[in-house]
Amino acid sequence: MRITDVAVYKWDIPLSEPFRIATMVTDVAPNILVRVTTDEGLVGWGEGSPLHSIVGETQGICLAAAKDLRAFVLGRDPLEIAALSAEMARFLPHNTTTACAFDMAFHDVAAKRAGLPLWRNLGGTRRPLPIDVTISIVSAKEARRAATEIFDAGYDIIKMKLGGEPADDLERVEAVREEVGPGATIRVDANQGWDRIAAVEALQALEEFDVEFCEQPLRAHDLAGLQWVAKQTTIPIMADESLFGPESALELVLHDVVPMFNIKLSKSRGIHYGRQIAAIAEAGGIRCMVGAMVESKLGLTAIAHFATTSPAMRYFDLDTTYGQKEDPVLGGVTVAEGCVHLPDGLGIGAEPDPGWLSRCERVA
Repeated sequence: MRITDVAVYKWDIPLSEPFRIATMVTDVAPNILVRVTTDEGLVGWGEGSPLHSIVGETQGICLAAAKDLRAFVLGRDPLEIAALSAEMARFLPHNTTTACAFDMAFHDVAAKRAGLPLWRNLGGTRRPLPIDVTISIVSAKEARRAATEIFDAGYDIIKMKLGGEPADDLERVEAVREEVGPGATIRVDANQGWDRIAAVEALQALEEFDVEFCEQPLRAHDLAGLQWVAKQTTIPIMADESLFGPESALELVLHDVVPMFNIKLSKSRGIHYGRQIAAIAEAGGIRCMVGAMVESKLGLTAIAHFATTSPAMRYFDLDTTYGQKEDPVLGGVTVAEGCVHLPDGLGIGAEPDPGWLSRCERVA
């Protein structure tokens, strides 16, 4: 089988409210969409979601890189995923989000060729995935209101974006805990927003509110700091921005930096390398969360398939569509009783709505 065409689209998904974290804010999901067509008539879809302060790519960078990767993979066999992944990594080593979109499309084709849903083709175990819903950086009053809406919608796991002044962060977490009571799970994510002293101050103060874990309290490069902070608090620390590919996963395990990983396909270059990270984590006794950026339901569905493939994956931050104004995707995951449920179709089991796609700019 050979790749006969690759189409690349701007894939902007409007959000209901601005999404604000410690290092950036966006009011639209500035994603890219890739369609791979083969000489056997099979079509694979993939999505990349670049949050620039996390992955170092903007939508413009991803679109430019995708044009080059398009020329690179035309005529190749999309089933040779391991070889293609390694060659794309050598060709464009820093464009993880762009590579993720191509990787998803290749896996979609491979599963369709096998006549299987993607989770089955990856050897996963189909199960409901209990997800959290994220509250971005807002006032304590707004956080309380958002928590009520989330709880009333049937979710009992809340993730809060922190990383500002510790006193302000503490006020917002306290407000949410008061609102939802002891029955809800609260997770926090500082997105590199604190320095070492602020992180310890904040985390020790947050301990009384029964926080399940904290993602990335320090800058990505400060592994020694992460290790030190993890010893100063009873709240487990999870690496996010410090974890990209299997190389960084191996370093984190060998140096015993943190006990938890957040695997995101837009950081790991997609499913192929994401599975390598999960294997390293499993061997090292690391608990993993499968996370996402701001993908549409298409990318989210691929991520959910991936999330079934390792026993190391214990937590699921798969709420990307919760804050999106419109759904441009046919098929895909469903959400019920606070859990994501996989579709029955072949491959990813999701594809763009043709009407929506017709309004998107094709750049290659």
